[in-house]
Amino acid sequence: MKTLVVLDDITKIQVDAIVNSANRTLMGGLGVDGAIHKAAGPKLLEECKRIRQEKYPKGLPTGEAVATKAYNLPAKIIIHTVGPKNHFEDIALLRSCYVNSLRIAEENNCKSIAFPSISTGVHGVPTAEAVEIVKEVLQSYNTNIIEEVMLVLFSKEDFEVYSKTT
Repeated sequence: MKTLVVLDDITKIQVDAIVNSANRTLMGGLGVDGAIHKAAGPKLLEECKRIRQEKYPKGLPTGEAVATKAYNLPAKIIIHTVGPKNHFEDIALLRSCYVNSLRIAEENNCKSIAFPSISTGVHGVPTAEAVEIVKEVLQSYNTNIIEEVMLVLFSKEDFEVYSKTT
C-alpha cells in the first residue's frame, strides 16, 4: 500500500472510502464527524439512524467500524469508526479503528481509503502517540485490494507531526 500524507478537507478527497471519526451515536457531531455529515447530506443521517435501530441500539462501540453510502461526497462509501477518548479508554483501541476500517474497505472492494487523524481532536489522544499506532497498522496490514491510503489532516500542526513520522 502506498501511503500519502496531505493537508486538506477529507470531504473533498476523491477516494473509494473515507473514514469518519464518528461518535457512538452516529448522528453527527463536531469536527470531522460534523463536516462529513454536512457534506454528505441528510440521507446519511437517515441511514445512520437505521443502523442504530437495527444493529447498534446502544451506539457503535469504540474501535468498531460500520459502512454507509457516501451520498453527496466524492467517495463511494463512508466508514464510521469511534476512536478512544484519552484518559477514559485504552488508546490501544485506536489500532482497532484503523484495522476495522481497512477490513471494511477491503470487503467493499475499495482500492483507496482516506483517514482523518482519529481521536486527536476533542478526544484528546496526543497526535504523536496516534501516529505511532497508525504507522504500525499500515506497516503490518496485508492487503491485495487496497492500493493507496491517504492520511488527510485538517490542521497544519497534525500535518507536520504526521509528515515527520510516516
